Amino acid sequence: MKKILFLFLFLPVVTFAQIEIVPFAGYMFGGSINYYQGKLKLDNGLDYGGSLIIPVKQVVSLELNYTHMSSELSFDAYPSYPLYSDDNATTSTNYIQIGTIKDMTINNDKVTPFGSFSLGATWYSSDSYTTAWFFSVTAGLGVKVMFSDRVGIMLRGRLMLPMMWGGTSAYYGFGTGGSGGGLTIDTYSSFVQGDFNGGLVFVLGNN
Repeated sequence: MKKILFLFLFLPVVTFAQIEIVPFAGYMFGGSINYYQGKLKLDNGLDYGGSLIIPVKQVVSLELNYTHMSSELSFDAYPSYPLYSDDNATTSTNYIQIGTIKDMTINNDKVTPFGSFSLGATWYSSDSYTTAWFFSVTAGLGVKVMFSDRVGIMLRGRLMLPMMWGGTSAYYGFGTGGSGGGLTIDTYSSFVQGDFNGGLVFVLGNN
């Protein structure tokens, strides 16, 4: 599995003449979901990650992106469900995405506004809550400012949507009366997340 992931990330370095590597850091908004038994809330927190950007056409690029955030996940039970835990748990939020970046042309060779869209997977991992994987999409707007042909900065804001459908069980915890779990969603629901981030752009390869 590690060998496959390595090839997936670094094959474009060999195949394409030029790539951009963008390590970044920022701030992510956690989101919440209302269940019959209470409210599941993921706190905001700092996030970080990296993008591999591969120019495909003059104004369109392919992007491979990984984003990570560590924050507190809590479940606030309604009074009629006293057996469900209200304890907090540190939870890892991880996005693995593949998508496109489309440049917007302006009369400035150093400054490039852009829009982005991606598809992929999001997983939430915690010692106290069930690890969960979801299909997810992101959409963003940003700007790239190049100080030279090889180095610049990229600033972006994104809307991030993990998709959850009816029948999903997403919570497990411990309360005073024993364990509780198996929260259900009868209709479509989703965390509505987002982030603002900035990073350095390093251009490798030849034009």
